[in-house]
Amino acid sequence: MSYIHVVPDLYNGYSLNIIDIISVISIFSGIFIIISKNPVVSVLFLISLFSSISCYLIIIGIKFIGLSYLLVYVGAVSILFLFILMLINIRVSELISDTSNNIPLAILAILAFFIPFSNILPKTSSDINEVNMQIKNNIISDSVFIVSSDN
Repeated sequence: MSYIHVVPDLYNGYSLNIIDIISVISIFSGIFIIISKNPVVSVLFLISLFSSISCYLIIIGIKFIGLSYLLVYVGAVSILFLFILMLINIRVSELISDTSNNIPLAILAILAFFIPFSNILPKTSSDINEVNMQIKNNIISDSVFIVSSDN
């Protein structure tokens, strides 16, 4: 008798949508770290970024590194940044400026990240469906176990 084992749409017991949500949270936290004018708020977004990356690592199954990431980066490095910013005592009036010098730098950074990845990313929804079918075929072909009892 032959049995076919198909991998479900779960990863370590979690739905793949949760991993996508955590990825989006970490991307937005990274963006808010950069565009935040107040350094204390920026450090708080840094803490949320480290926490979401730690949750991502724990969900995908790397529990030790996820917990150590949480303890080292959130518990030590981010709190150290927060204490240093509190000791410096930066005034909010010093942070406000009407210059827009960072717009050309932002455009350059977007182009620097977009151009190398534009060849890798799928262009249309049919390309995305083709990649998904290739992934499913590889997963199913790797996970098919034929068990037969001749005894």
